[in-house]
Amino acid sequence: MAYFPLFVDLKNKNILIVGGGKVAFRKIMKLIPFEGKITIVAPEICFELGNFLEENKNIIFKKKTVDIDDIKEAFMVISATNDKKVNNFVANTCKSLSIPVNSVDDIENCSFIFPAIVKRGNFVAGLSTEGKAPEIAAYLKEAIGCAVPENIEQVIENIGLLRQELKLTVPEQTVRAQIIHSVLDYYKRNSFTANYQSLKKEMDNILESISTKI
Repeated sequence: MAYFPLFVDLKNKNILIVGGGKVAFRKIMKLIPFEGKITIVAPEICFELGNFLEENKNIIFKKKTVDIDDIKEAFMVISATNDKKVNNFVANTCKSLSIPVNSVDDIENCSFIFPAIVKRGNFVAGLSTEGKAPEIAAYLKEAIGCAVPENIEQVIENIGLLRQELKLTVPEQTVRAQIIHSVLDYYKRNSFTANYQSLKKEMDNILESISTKI
């Protein structure tokens, strides 16, 4: 069974990390760019995570064993321990409270998969093999990262602005989509180096061509 990819807004959401080892540290590093409110609960933390917390005071660390009070206020939970009993407790508690939970390397205790992520500004790609072959997801992550234009943030910004302008003048969504596809083809032919003004001119030319045919 394949998992449905669902992109979720994590900004200011309570994210609980159970465990303080290197695996927990790696998960935290992936989550940081999405601006959630992270709380770590663990009896001990690794050296790398300790150093990171020294520089990131906004992350809460509770030096203790996890309990239901830690879990019930969470929007999402990641259990990154090597203790099966802890993982089972966290997973069962989350499921009883309808809280999404990921238990690292323990697919039976997961209600969602933590994907391999490619993120550059507003561009985000998530890759998963249902936990069967994470090495494949990592390989594809590298391949996609190499294929994405270095200035993808500016590309998205430019196309987004053009779409907003089109909405003011072209009511039909299908026509707008065709125009944007044509502009994008122009963008690609110019190796995504065209500036906004030249893109706008190309769009205006396309609009003029369409209006001439009507």
